[in-house]
Parts: sequence; C-alpha cells; structure tokens
Amino acid sequence: KAGNTALCAYVAPQQDDIEALKAALKDTLPDYMVPVFWVEMDELPVTANGKIDKKALPAPDIEAGSAAYKAPETEMET
Repeated sequence: KAGNTALCAYVAPQQDDIEALKAALKDTLPDYMVPVFWVEMDELPVTANGKIDKKALPAPDIEAGSAAYKAPETEMET
C-alpha cells in the first residue's frame, strides 16, 4: 500500500535456524528495527561486481508476514 513501509529481511541461512536469528534481533534491536517480512532464499542474487543485486530480489509475501487482526481485550488496549 502506498505510504506504508516495513522492513524486509532477505536471508540465505547457512543453518536452518531463522527463528534464532529473529529472536536475537528482537533481543538486541528496538521493535521498529526488527524486520516484519522474512524472505528465505537458497542464495542471494549478486551483480557482476559481487554486490547484492537488489533489483533481482523477489517481493516479500505480504499476506504471509501480516499478523491477523487481534481486537483489544482490555480496557487499556481499547
């Protein structure tokens, strides 16, 4: 959506421990700096210069990364 922004992490894990990476980031970074979307890839695309090819990265699956709406439960949340 226009005007909405969210961080996306593209990862090519050498180990299958993405959950540990997410937990480590949540422990060390403020909430607004923790990526909302995570795209796992076998390897990151690179240019001829060996840099990450940002144009070749796939778009994140926004539906998978968004949490379902949870209505406020307490008076304070309301």
